[in-house]
Amino acid sequence: MSRAELGAKLARIEEARRTAERELKVLRSRQEKLDELRRDKDALLEHYAALAPEALGSLTSEERRQLYKMLRLRAVARPDGSVELTGDL
Repeated sequence: MSRAELGAKLARIEEARRTAERELKVLRSRQEKLDELRRDKDALLEHYAALAPEALGSLTSEERRQLYKMLRLRAVARPDGSVELTGDL
């Protein structure tokens, strides 16, 4: 391998390294944003969980529906009379 070939190969490797570093920076930024969104979600859930039942009872049916949707709350009524609740609580 000549010096010119070696130089060209090293230049390609260096460019690949720079590209990888840029992509890692983008991924880290996205991960930080995702972590922030998760913290916001947790804070929102804590806020609603802290509300008194009376306050939840004062919501309109549409407001309750939106809240249940945000919480991904799902209720399944069983034939034996039991109810299964699932969601992001």
